[in-house]
Amino acid sequence: MAHYGRFLAVLLLGAAAFFAGCQQQGSNTYLRTPKAVRFQPVRTPLVQRSISRMAREVNIKVRIMPSNSRQRRGSRRLNPAFITIHSTANHSPSSTAMQHSRALCRGAFTNRSWHFTVDQFMCVQNLPLRESGWHAGTAAGNHNSIGIEMCECENRGHNHFRTWDRAAKLTAVLMKRYGISLRRVVPHYHWTRKNCPAPLLTNGKPGPKWAWFHSRVDYYYRCINQGKSSR
Repeated sequence: MAHYGRFLAVLLLGAAAFFAGCQQQGSNTYLRTPKAVRFQPVRTPLVQRSISRMAREVNIKVRIMPSNSRQRRGSRRLNPAFITIHSTANHSPSSTAMQHSRALCRGAFTNRSWHFTVDQFMCVQNLPLRESGWHAGTAAGNHNSIGIEMCECENRGHNHFRTWDRAAKLTAVLMKRYGISLRRVVPHYHWTRKNCPAPLLTNGKPGPKWAWFHSRVDYYYRCINQGKSSR
């Protein structure tokens, strides 16, 4: 419960930055809202719950990187107008969300940082949501989007669907907190045309699998938004 309380506090502290950021985006083409993704809405009956309950289901552990770490030096204020989805491309059996967090904290990723790492069991928050990370490959993506990395570890019993589903729940919570529309939930591909998150792209581009992920995010968003979508 203490971890969850800290997470909500960080969200609330960052809310002001979102509204300011909406006024500062300029004409950068990557900051324009992408076209809507076509998908079939999940027809499973909605299970209405509060945003706090959904956040508890995500199982968020707060483990912020040291403030003096190289990756956080010179970071800018985050204007969270987008949510960027990544995958780690690390298939080691031990490459869990917590292991990635430990690696970040000890400086193993010298030129990368992101806000959340998700696996099938938990989500670990690595950066404050008022602070930009180094994950999108462009200044526009780094300074205007929350970065979520999904684990790809391959070990006995690992279930990638559960990882993607947990990431969808987290995305819905962040959308609700920051007023981000579903169209601004984008793959890393949006910023640099990189094949990422590879497991949710089709031939290196958003396609049916990305549409499926959007449908999951939309379902969970409707669960915490009185049945209303945010496309």
